[in-house]
Amino acid sequence: MTKFGIRALIALTIFAAGLSGCSQEGTLVIKNSASTEFSGNVDGTQVTIDPTGSYETTVYIGKSLAIIGPDHFPVIISGFATTKRFFSEEVDVKGGETTTYLITNDAGALIFTNMYALGSVNEIAARPCGGGEFGPNLLEEKRTIPPGSTRTIQLDAGCWDIQINYGPDLTLEVVAGVEIATGQLIEIEWVPGYVYPPPAPPAPAR
Repeated sequence: MTKFGIRALIALTIFAAGLSGCSQEGTLVIKNSASTEFSGNVDGTQVTIDPTGSYETTVYIGKSLAIIGPDHFPVIISGFATTKRFFSEEVDVKGGETTTYLITNDAGALIFTNMYALGSVNEIAARPCGGGEFGPNLLEEKRTIPPGSTRTIQLDAGCWDIQINYGPDLTLEVVAGVEIATGQLIEIEWVPGYVYPPPAPPAPAR
């Protein structure tokens, strides 16, 4: 083979390699291991993922002819579940591979329903059981809980005293000893005088 033929063959091989490598993709899988539904944004797409569910997307990474491009691409994942605080995180998706991102519980939650027909709940505050001062208002700014309505409040795992400010006279009342675990939802259907029932002990093993 002549020198010209060898050079032509090399050029053709490089060109073919460039064509075969002109695009590269990676797969991103989001798995929701939180105990509540995830709602958020993945690479600019709004998604909702049920507990134990997953979401999969193909991410274009790219190459340019014979020049090898990046082997990974950053994707922003943001959002929250009732038992997962809001987060925004950059994840590197690798070309030719499946990159898995796991959403896990990092909080518990209080599902608070105002069953008091005569007035709204104005504020809710919390403190560790038997502690000193109550913390700030946990309701969204300028939002109350009208009769029959429900609000969800994220709390760390632990024992909490919950202070309720209600009615036009801004009456204060405390629900004591509310135990919350990470990933757990505690439902309270509140009326004045409500006493939180401690969880039932586990049945004895037979």
